[in-house]
Amino acid sequence: MTAADPPDVPRALSRRAVLAGAGLGAAAAVLGLPGPANAAVTPVPLGALLGTNHAGTAGPGIGALAGMSWDRADVLWAAVEPTQGTYDDSAVHAFGARFAAAAANGVTLLPVLAYSAPWAARTTAYGWTHWDVRYEVGAAQAAVGSGWQRRVTRTRISTGEVLQDEVVVLPKDRTPPADPARWSAFVDHVVGILRGTYGVEYFQVWNEAYWSAGFWYGSPYEYVDQIHKPASTVIRGHGGKVVYGGWPSVAAIARFTALLTETGAWSSIDVLDVHYYKPSDLESLRVACVAALGTSLPIWQTEIGYSTSPAAAALVYPGLLHWAITRGLAQRPDGFKLLWYAWQAPASASAADAGRYLRKADGTPTSHGVCLGIVADLFDGVVPETYDTHTNDAGLTTARDWASGSVEGFLVGGSKIVIAVHTPAGWAGTHVTFTLASPPPTAVAARVDLTGQRTPLALTGGTVTVPLADAPGSAAASHNAASSIRTCYLEVSS
Repeated sequence: MTAADPPDVPRALSRRAVLAGAGLGAAAAVLGLPGPANAAVTPVPLGALLGTNHAGTAGPGIGALAGMSWDRADVLWAAVEPTQGTYDDSAVHAFGARFAAAAANGVTLLPVLAYSAPWAARTTAYGWTHWDVRYEVGAAQAAVGSGWQRRVTRTRISTGEVLQDEVVVLPKDRTPPADPARWSAFVDHVVGILRGTYGVEYFQVWNEAYWSAGFWYGSPYEYVDQIHKPASTVIRGHGGKVVYGGWPSVAAIARFTALLTETGAWSSIDVLDVHYYKPSDLESLRVACVAALGTSLPIWQTEIGYSTSPAAAALVYPGLLHWAITRGLAQRPDGFKLLWYAWQAPASASAADAGRYLRKADGTPTSHGVCLGIVADLFDGVVPETYDTHTNDAGLTTARDWASGSVEGFLVGGSKIVIAVHTPAGWAGTHVTFTLASPPPTAVAARVDLTGQRTPLALTGGTVTVPLADAPGSAAASHNAASSIRTCYLEVSS
């Protein structure tokens, strides 16, 4: 910690295991734990799985937090083609320059190809049916700001119930384009430059294309057939890879997988991407993908977080990482990513909203930034193995939905056990006693709180009791008290 660091900044991230490339099998023997079949596995840097959104000019430096190596930003059709047929390549090259600057610092900038250019947006009436709802969008009326007044009617088909019937303002750039060929031309122009000149490999197609998410006021089938698939063909034609446009958690995973099956879109995707989902949902997505393709595609979440619960990062990262490791995705090149939304709060953000980001407007870390740094520190900056040969007296399991509490166990470099302990607010228990698989007499245990403060614990014959209460008045106590799920860690090392 430097003199300028606020007290909640975590200790510097250790890169010991990454730099040494330590064999996991030999290290596992130190704790009497089973090592992997290959005793010379090179650890995967944890930061290869981690990233953020909209870091802007700070993008090349985001690796200072947990080694994160991915950033995400929009490439707007309106900026690239402000009028039909007139391209402003400076907008594309500006993104390319940002991509190159980030790449020079080990960070990959993921472009999101979005949204409709206002001149290209549909002005005529249109409608569609999805599941049990009929949607009708009337013709554009008066222009209001960046949108048009339009009558929107939504009716439940099975009952005839009118869910909505009113004139609203719909943004022009979230309206489907009148001529899909113009969209394809935009994608071809941008991808040609970014792929050919700057070596960009991955391209995301639109963002959260679902009515209630607010980024696409059209049919999901139209999105797949007229936006996603044509863009996929273009991107692959340039040798790039296609990231689906972030299916949002406002709609169930079952709707996403059904849409991909009904439209035959599975084979047009290189990376499945969803936003703000729990491990159980990702498992449902993986299972559906295997059923459709015979194997799992990479599964990313290019948006997670954006939460006012101060301990949210300490909940979502261990849970999602544990799931990905058990499925082998975390060990595959680009098989799994977690990008927090977003990097830094704008100056206009309220105190509550500023807490959703990784950095406050003044650049200091929020609780989420602190919590993520501690997770990375506990893992020594590498992707660990899972360690599930433990029991506890509280009935906590490696649940995939968290609401009733859970635990996730990890074996770090073969030399350390880390168990994340999550309990719901108001939970009656004050301690959790763990029994581990035969640690040697030299092993020592500690309770680690959200901010990295360690408290030694007695480890006797593989049994250790972890108190759930944080130190009174501590930052960890404050963060957990304001969260629906409270978290601490058990660390056992030799």
